[in-house]
Amino acid sequence: MKKLLFLLFTLPIFGIAQNTVCFTIDPNPVNGIAFSGFTKYVDVLGCFFIVAESTIPDAKVLHAAAVAAELLDNNEDGIVDDPLIESQLTSESALMPIFYDDGNTAMNTFENYYQGDGVSAVLYNFEIDPTQTGHWGDDATVEEIIHTINHVGHTNVYPAAFSMQPNSSLMTA
Repeated sequence: MKKLLFLLFTLPIFGIAQNTVCFTIDPNPVNGIAFSGFTKYVDVLGCFFIVAESTIPDAKVLHAAAVAAELLDNNEDGIVDDPLIESQLTSESALMPIFYDDGNTAMNTFENYYQGDGVSAVLYNFEIDPTQTGHWGDDATVEEIIHTINHVGHTNVYPAAFSMQPNSSLMTA
């Protein structure tokens, strides 16, 4: 079980070498004060979305979308590999916000007004390097997106294995 958990959490980090981007950035359609600081939006496989401030380069926004897609659809057939995870992420409106700086106006507004359960991590402009996907110290995209997928998805769909509570397979590994 320990080997399975290790592979589940580390294999995607090393397996994301290809970063072909097939997404488009749309104007942010999400209403509400919490999302007022975001102008960019990318839907990822209908169950996860990226929102970003206008100051985030498009290449970084698309990189985050590509990483999320690879983590959710390992065989790249355009379908989320686990329908239960897809359903859970959809029901919680799972997302990855990208901020230019820690503590800026967009971040403060989001933190003060967001009331959902779809976020477990955020990305900052300086943490994203599309040329070094997942490379420790250069690109935190894989790490931060997998935090959200795991927390919003896996811990709810598979609590016996991934719960943060004592006695789950994850906690006893």
